[in-house]
Order: sequence, then C-alpha cells, then structure tokens
Amino acid sequence: MSKKYFALLLILVCLSTQPAHAVNPVLRYFSQLLDETRAEIAIGELMREQLLKEFPDNLKIASDTVLTQRMRKLAENSSRSEINYSVLVIDSDIPDEIPLPGGTLILTSGLLAAITNDEQRDFILARNVMHIVLKHPMKLIKNEGLYPAILNQLKTRPENRNPQIFRTQLRDYLRNIPKLNHKKADLQGILLTSSPEKTRKAAIELLKSFSIRIWPVLPWDTGDLPARIVELEKLKLPE
Repeated sequence: MSKKYFALLLILVCLSTQPAHAVNPVLRYFSQLLDETRAEIAIGELMREQLLKEFPDNLKIASDTVLTQRMRKLAENSSRSEINYSVLVIDSDIPDEIPLPGGTLILTSGLLAAITNDEQRDFILARNVMHIVLKHPMKLIKNEGLYPAILNQLKTRPENRNPQIFRTQLRDYLRNIPKLNHKKADLQGILLTSSPEKTRKAAIELLKSFSIRIWPVLPWDTGDLPARIVELEKLKLPE
C-alpha cells in the first residue's frame, strides 16, 4: 500500500471513530457556509418583498427576462453560478443600481437609457454579479449593524413581523449602498465578460458620462466615480 493511500485510509478511520459528541470540522465548515447562504437568500427575498411594497403605484417596477438571462450567463464564469440571479427594472429617470443579498439586482430605466452598447450593459450586470459573489451586500448589512434586527425578523413568523422595523433596516441598507466595494466589483466584473479590454473601455466611457452628469449633483451617492475611473484606467489586462 502506498503512503498516499495509507494516509487517506488513516484519515477516514480517524473521522469514523470520533466520539459521538465530536463534530467533524470539515462538515461544520461547509454547514456554516450553507447556513450563511440560506440566510443571505432569505434576507434578499425579504428585502425585495419590502422594497416592492415601498414603491408608490405610479412607479412601474417589473422583472426583465432578457437582462436576467444575460446576468446569469455572465455569472457562469463566477464562483457563485448557482445563485438565482434576477433583474428588476424601475421606471425612474435617475440612473441607479441596487444589488440585494441573494442575487436580485434592481436597475432604473434611467441607467439603462444611458447605456449605449452591449459592453456597457455587460459591465453593469457583471459588476453586480461580483457584488453578490464577493458578498458585499451581506458585509454591508453586518458592518452597519443591521444583521441582528433583520435576522430577528426572519426568525419571526410572517404574520407577527413588525413592518416598521424592517422598513427602517431596508432604508438604512439603501442609504449605505455607496459604501459597497465598487472598485473591486468593477475590476473583477470585467473579467467575467467575453472581451475584458473592450468592456473596460466601455465602462470608463459610461462612468465618465455619469461623472459629468451625476457626480457634481450627488457625489455622496455614486460610489466615488472619479476614483473608480482611475482604477479602471490603470487596470492592465492580459493580451
């Protein structure tokens, strides 16, 4: 018997002869990952549901099948392709994008109207795939101290939940969207596309248009556009 197979057999024997109360650290690790993903998806569904309730009747919001399929296609190149990505579009002139935990992306018609080519569209979708892959929404929720209250809402039966509490948590999350790591999502999102260099140039063009139209008016609400543009301009991609 080779040393490699003997070592493997020894590990299996040790695992199988643990005391009944002992926990396999490998199984515990994957169990925790699974629990976190379940919580992330559940929180995202709760936030999506509450967000839809918040919108007035005169604002249209609907699923976009084409963008959803494209986002899922881009996600196939990521480490979280199994997530059920979906895109909702709000009828609003203000260019904006809101990634929720668990894979829902909310875009405005104003943002889509500003897009001039497929590369810019893929940049927006791919960068938000990376927000989800890197768990930026969940990190934001935890960093802003929103996680305990949201978790309590999840543990409460739906009929007993306090809508005002969750409405406050949702608004705090939306208000802090600029704190997401947009630079990292930009840079890694580009790598999910079929032509990273073309996408990089298209992304720079798109963000520069926003920096002219939006940055002077809403500098606190755009994730530091000038710095993001600089990072994209410095990015060196393989030939």
